[in-house]
Amino acid sequence: MGAGGLAPLSFRSHYLPRSRAGWIAVLAFLGLMALVQPPLVFWVDSRFGSVWVLGLPFLYVYLGALYFALIGVLIWAARRAV
Repeated sequence: MGAGGLAPLSFRSHYLPRSRAGWIAVLAFLGLMALVQPPLVFWVDSRFGSVWVLGLPFLYVYLGALYFALIGVLIWAARRAV
């Protein structure tokens, strides 16, 4: 018994996902987020810097696609109520 005769509460951290869908959402988001961070983005820019896609530099298309995918993961997680 704790102080005042009350039993101490035990709880799981709300920072860790509790379901499989939650783990999928977290890992997908972190994986996609890793693809838009500077070491890889600098490599993509130096490797494909002169390539244009539909009138846009490849880097903009690359980052735009990944950011849309990140938003898609967030929407999927929200709809699944994870």
